[in-house]
Amino acid sequence: MQGKNWYDDKMAKEIYNPSKPFNDEIRALIKSTHPSKGPIKVSPFGKRFMVDRDPEYWKDFSELTGTDGIGTKGLLHWQMNTLNYGVQDAFAMVVDDLIEGGFVPVMLQNHIMMQEEDPGKILTAIKSLVELCIGNKWEYAEGKSNPIIISGGETAPINTMQGFEMGITGTGYARKGEEIQYDARPGDLVIGLASSGVHSNGLSFYREEFFQKRKMGLNNELPWGVTIGEELTKPTDIYLPAIKALIKSLKTEEKVPAGKAIHGMVHITGGGLSKLRELTPKKNTDIEISNTHNLGPQEIFRYAHDEFGVPSEKMYKRFNNGIGYVIAIDPSYSKHALGILRKHFKAEVIGEVRSGTGKITIESVYDSSMVAYQ
Repeated sequence: MQGKNWYDDKMAKEIYNPSKPFNDEIRALIKSTHPSKGPIKVSPFGKRFMVDRDPEYWKDFSELTGTDGIGTKGLLHWQMNTLNYGVQDAFAMVVDDLIEGGFVPVMLQNHIMMQEEDPGKILTAIKSLVELCIGNKWEYAEGKSNPIIISGGETAPINTMQGFEMGITGTGYARKGEEIQYDARPGDLVIGLASSGVHSNGLSFYREEFFQKRKMGLNNELPWGVTIGEELTKPTDIYLPAIKALIKSLKTEEKVPAGKAIHGMVHITGGGLSKLRELTPKKNTDIEISNTHNLGPQEIFRYAHDEFGVPSEKMYKRFNNGIGYVIAIDPSYSKHALGILRKHFKAEVIGEVRSGTGKITIESVYDSSMVAYQ
């Protein structure tokens, strides 16, 4: 998805034919995610779709549902004409949260809200979502897979809002007994996966600093050679393929259920690295993050610290600071995990877990100060 603006006049003409009903265009796109075989069948039911699950197959699985959206970043995507990136933001927020617990996304519904009715943009958003669903298939048997099913959705022009918002509700499944719990243990290593930048959190802060306080615009160039608009609309990385590959490789190559090797994963979104507290629900371990790893913050984060004067304590509570996903893992499997993860993202050991009281300590890469969250 990166590096290409899917919404342009040419694409609008290709996917929006005024001679055909608007809803038929959308339904055709959505139906391309519906499986023709496997443990789920999808069939039309009036203007909606009926989902029929094979009870014999799914009785061995646990189900988890999650909902999220893109928030104030949607206005920037509207202004920059990067709706495809906005769709990726929303998709990543949901699927990467589900896979934290080992739940592979199988089905979703979406709700698109726009400041005005624009059939070309709506169809572009749906097309982008369909491509993500087809590109992130779920496996139901060895060598057999289906796209993530779009089982329904809604589009709503709302003239009282600015920009657009896409909310997604996703459903994922994990085999019973193979769920990944939040239970970091003393001796575990902490692996971080690199982010692409701001992702979908902290946009309100940057909007205020750039546009309100300094009266800058989207086309103002930043010192590292990109415009403000380009920097702030970089799409959120999708960690789902990397995590699925790790879970599968642990089971097939290391002969261990992922939950035995992985003792918790956290998608670093709102709350930044203070979210690592989710790994210590029993409050019997501490997590220590060093600043000697190579997953340094991008320039946009250093700019917030150096130019906007944001102290380290707020930096790590507000932003991902270059680390978009974190895994607590038994050290016996860390080398194997890094080998798998590095096929997808830059990955490093960024810290370790010790006995303690649920404290998160981070050695700041900005000024070497120690930041702590309890």
